Amino acid sequence: MKSRGIVWPLVFFLGALSLHVPAWGAEKKPVPQGKTIPGASGLSAQPLRITSQQLEADNKNQVIIFTGNIVARQGDLVIHADAARVYYEKREEGNEVREIEATGNVKIHQGDRVATGQRAQFLNQEQKIILTGQPRVWQGKDMVSGDKITVLLEEDRSLVESGPDRRVEVILYPKGEASRTKGKP
Repeated sequence: MKSRGIVWPLVFFLGALSLHVPAWGAEKKPVPQGKTIPGASGLSAQPLRITSQQLEADNKNQVIIFTGNIVARQGDLVIHADAARVYYEKREEGNEVREIEATGNVKIHQGDRVATGQRAQFLNQEQKIILTGQPRVWQGKDMVSGDKITVLLEEDRSLVESGPDRRVEVILYPKGEASRTKGKP
């Protein structure tokens, strides 16, 4: 199912994080201007602010762990989660993000778009986002849900899968009605 306009909150958040994770304990360098995330133009130029109750940087295992009431903000994008882990690889030019995993009450807001679930995972090498744990994505009042929502960034394609006890559900409102009223999850 192609749902380009519905899944962008995940794309913005996880793509923005992949471009902004600093090399902990290393000299700060400008954000590389390599591949950009589709639809995220302008976000990478804005500062990313992450707050949490605790941060643990484990350089030996190449992981940064944020715990307790995570709030990440970049422009009009806001992400909430109970915890987040950023896995990276050490490089000469700085650390490269391998994977980002946000867990527990994940909620992503941007404009009239909202995504929720219990787990959001961004796999940088594969350019893939996976949302699980009763995932739902809204744009205005329109909504899609399933057991698992996968976004294949390079293919501009999304896949919403059912599970043993949950079927894929899509609710689409007529254009006039959906644009008049913003949905509230």
